[in-house]
Amino acid sequence: MKDTDINNIFQKEMMIIENALLEIEENEDLGNISIDKFAKLAKDYHNLLKLSKKVFKISDSQGKELKIKTTDISNILNNSHQGFLTFTNNLKVNKEYSSECLRIFEKRIAGEDITQLLSNGNSQKEKEFKETFTKIFEESVCENRKALLKKLPNIIHLRESIINLNYQLITQVIEGSKDLIMLVLTDITERQKIEDQVVYLSYHDKLTSLYNRVYMESIIPQLESEEAMPLSLIMADMNGLKLTNDVFGHESGDKILVNAAKVLLSSIRKTDYVARWGGDEFLIILPNTDKEKCEQVCEQINLKAKQVEADPIEISLALGSATICNPDTKIFELLNIAENRMYSNKITESKHIRRKIILNMKSTLYTKCFEDPEHFTRMQKMALNFLSFLKFRSDVIDEQIVLDFIELHDIGKIAIPKELLAKNETLKEQEWEIMKNYTEVGFRMAKSIDENFLAGNILALRERWDGLGYPYGLEKNEIPFLARFLSIIEAYDVMTHWRPYKKAISKEKAMEELKINKGKQFDPELVDLFLNNIEDIVS
Repeated sequence: MKDTDINNIFQKEMMIIENALLEIEENEDLGNISIDKFAKLAKDYHNLLKLSKKVFKISDSQGKELKIKTTDISNILNNSHQGFLTFTNNLKVNKEYSSECLRIFEKRIAGEDITQLLSNGNSQKEKEFKETFTKIFEESVCENRKALLKKLPNIIHLRESIINLNYQLITQVIEGSKDLIMLVLTDITERQKIEDQVVYLSYHDKLTSLYNRVYMESIIPQLESEEAMPLSLIMADMNGLKLTNDVFGHESGDKILVNAAKVLLSSIRKTDYVARWGGDEFLIILPNTDKEKCEQVCEQINLKAKQVEADPIEISLALGSATICNPDTKIFELLNIAENRMYSNKITESKHIRRKIILNMKSTLYTKCFEDPEHFTRMQKMALNFLSFLKFRSDVIDEQIVLDFIELHDIGKIAIPKELLAKNETLKEQEWEIMKNYTEVGFRMAKSIDENFLAGNILALRERWDGLGYPYGLEKNEIPFLARFLSIIEAYDVMTHWRPYKKAISKEKAMEELKINKGKQFDPELVDLFLNNIEDIVS
């Protein structure tokens, strides 16, 4: 309130007192008693008015301060992302509450029943809230009140939100005022989601969403009980994962792991447990499962694995199992038995499985690389015929090795993008660098099935007699004989047969190309031997 406003309030009274004082000064001959009394009254009245003006000034100043503080507090509460409200023993929300309450309850809540707001339509919860709040307001002992507050729930669910509740009892000291309960509401939905995600990730494998080793180790002691007996374990190890990572990249390897996890999950009951135990290992725990049923689960896993389409290779798992019938045997001891059996099976089948995986890629090779299955057949016939003219040489290779080499020589192309293999124009430098990788991929694939001799020849298949080939620029007799031998046969067959990206040329033109590249791309001695006997070799 302004000073001018205060003066206006007492304007009439001031005029009266000023006129009275003036009259006293001008009429000194009036009766002394009347004048003294009147003078004293006027002066007292004057002093009273002055004091009243001061009080109004002080009150107005304090009111302004109070208003500023109230505004500041209101701003703090409204921007704290927490809901603040109070209610008394009538359990109705008081008029003043923070703006966050509007968002939480999605409506204005002044005068609303607090128990209905918090119970979210659950009549049983509404009853419990009402009983507890009523007891708190009726109770006179402070400690008892606090004990009752602790019984109230700290978390409630409102629609899709999770709300944390904090209760504060406010005891009024002013006579006639009622005690309050202040309720602080905090929306912890996002925080809870993050915490739940952290807990989930701490017990689950991120890639496959299966349980992880930490979780399994935490529940194993609980499963060592009579109720879980008999109990069986299955250890599973992925076959060909390293091969897949080396050839197709880790993204494809991850895909294989995810598909394997789906196979395992679909082969067990809801009461069983399956986890990714390590890089390419899985652990299955089967409570209340004897040896016979465990073997049936293993058969189910193998059957379902075969039904999954190769992407990029078929799923193959080495399995090992073990069973206990009483809790005296520790599960970790059982785990060692299952693991040893799994490794034993893996070692026994390893080479066979890897070879099967690679040879199964041939169908993909035919489609992706535009390879005609007859191409391999023609090369094998020519190679065997060509070998008959090399019997006088000391480095002649066994026929079966030659046939195996033809089977695998281009297997590395499986990792090359289809559009590059189909391109019928000169490759760009970057594209050529990608293309040249295929012999190294084929080398790693052959090494993975312990075909070390063939691996070296696959790697050298695109070396040239003049040293201008790749990957190492080997020349002349540095290039393994089998690679020099097969490069001539392959070149002739590719030139004389149609492909989607190039037309076939005549036998005579192909022979001319071999002559031109004799001593450049090809071993000159082998080219001469091939051309001199071509009728017999290609028949």
